[in-house]
Amino acid sequence: MTADLYHLADLKEFLQKNGLQAKRSLGQNFLFHKIECEKIIRVADVRKGDKVLEIGPGLGHLTCLMEAAGAEITAYEIDQRLTNFWPELHPESKAGLINEDFLQADAKEFSRCSKVVANLPYYIVKEIILKLISCGVSFQSLTFTIQKEEALRLAQKKGEERYGALNALLQILGPAECVATIKKDNFYPRPHIDSAILRIGPISWPEYSLWQKTLKVVKAAFKNRRKILKSNLAELNIPMKTFSELGINELARAEELSPKLFLALARRLPE
Repeated sequence: MTADLYHLADLKEFLQKNGLQAKRSLGQNFLFHKIECEKIIRVADVRKGDKVLEIGPGLGHLTCLMEAAGAEITAYEIDQRLTNFWPELHPESKAGLINEDFLQADAKEFSRCSKVVANLPYYIVKEIILKLISCGVSFQSLTFTIQKEEALRLAQKKGEERYGALNALLQILGPAECVATIKKDNFYPRPHIDSAILRIGPISWPEYSLWQKTLKVVKAAFKNRRKILKSNLAELNIPMKTFSELGINELARAEELSPKLFLALARRLPE
């Protein structure tokens, strides 16, 4: 490296020298503290030989440490201002850096990746997670650094106040846990609130066709939270006897169902 970007003074100097500012429109806050980056890598269990998909690497703080751990990285960065500096900052990096919006990416480009590690801006968390769990790639785990409030919300379970469609889907795949807090002082520019590490995994994927049905069932079930489950699922033509056979109350709402019951309903979905 030509600059030690893990120190705030050096990071500020580098950005100022090159006329760079974090873009609010992209939710950019650089996680510069090396200890916190290493914490994420431990939580994600990044090891030698792992093929890791990184979304939003920024200036490469996490990327370089994962490479040092022996991982092979495929990284999507939408901001070309930042990727232009990678050859200078990381001349020895072998990361597959792709200057593209991840939401527009073809899954074939990252189909060999087994783990996902990403520092995500709040405004795009749901869209990215939905793409990752519906793209057909069988990831072993997903590890995200996101705003703490959002991490706690996504870790909620059946019966808790903010349990929703994405919670149910994640918990069908594996444990979703808010593992650790990262204080806002570890980011530049400093955000208004703390972040947290959310880990999903180890993931146990249902068979592909069943998982596609599950996505349909969960999406429909939470379409209108004021309606009972039967009303929301009517458009899917699930046999009415299915609900009694599975022990689901006639007046149950989506938020009352466990992930296992959503999977059971998906199995009854007509072809």
